[in-house]
Amino acid sequence: MNIINLCSLNLNANQKLFDVFKKSYLKSNLPHATIIYGEKGIGKATFIKYFINQIFNNFSNSGDEIKFSKHTKFILNNSHPNFIVISKLLDEKSNKLMNNITVDQVRNLESFIYQSSIVDLPKIIILDSADDLNINSSNALLKILEEPKKNTYFFLISHQPSLLLPTIRSRCIKFKFKKPTFDKFKKILLLNDEDLIDDNKIEYLFYLSNGSPGTALEIYSNDTLDIFEKFLQICKEKKVLSNNIVEFSSELSHCNNDQFSTFLIIVKFILSNILKINLGIDIKNNIGPKLNMKLNEISKYLNNSSCFKTLDYLSNYETKLFTFNLDKKIFTINLFSEIASN
Repeated sequence: MNIINLCSLNLNANQKLFDVFKKSYLKSNLPHATIIYGEKGIGKATFIKYFINQIFNNFSNSGDEIKFSKHTKFILNNSHPNFIVISKLLDEKSNKLMNNITVDQVRNLESFIYQSSIVDLPKIIILDSADDLNINSSNALLKILEEPKKNTYFFLISHQPSLLLPTIRSRCIKFKFKKPTFDKFKKILLLNDEDLIDDNKIEYLFYLSNGSPGTALEIYSNDTLDIFEKFLQICKEKKVLSNNIVEFSSELSHCNNDQFSTFLIIVKFILSNILKINLGIDIKNNIGPKLNMKLNEISKYLNNSSCFKTLDYLSNYETKLFTFNLDKKIFTINLFSEIASN
């Protein structure tokens, strides 16, 4: 979703946050470094791009009357001389995204920051996402944040702020980004995929993605709904190892990190809701009738002990999986081993 489409949705549930940013900027007290956190895929980076567009257009645009200015064009193309997005690069050898934002990417920011500008506008940097920083690139960023330059602003997009160095968090002001309502969620999906007109499927994606349009679109485009069904069927086996587990794990090993991260989001969604079901909590209103029926069926095969063990396994090893580029096949096989434990 681009900043024009975001505007047409009236900033979703984050108009107040925009107003806070606008007021702070106009009073010249916008924080030098800001963390925008919330679930993956809910529009955090798009929101910041919209705010930057308003700054560069002197807040002359408002509501649905936003104009497609030269600044807007350059922002959308990530080619504006006063604005830069730092994210994981494509590895030319493997043709896959790198596992982390590199230290060189962060160090190269200094030339961007200190280079003279031909326009009288602030320099703005988005790290999308800051969760992808490794220890070296984190320390390089910390050095820059410790010596802030006037009229330069950092926006760190984070899906899980605990992954950031405490010293980085301490130098930033944190704001939580709210998820869209179902109606806004539906509009966002239709703006991105006009063929997604099945209301039942959209509702299914809404609950499965926990209201995250970005995650929902990843699930839909990567056929993750099929993976979801396979995962549920294997859970019914209650086996530590089987041919189905090996085959399924091999299939997942070909996923890139973002695709595999989406799979893990779904696993955590399943396990956390099964815990609630086993505790006698009615979750139908929170996940919809179809998912409620499926998860109630699976809850007969998974007890709370195995759910807690599996969630602990994910908590302990998910970050290491991506940081150290561990084998996804082995990781998934071990995941099912935890699920099958009593």
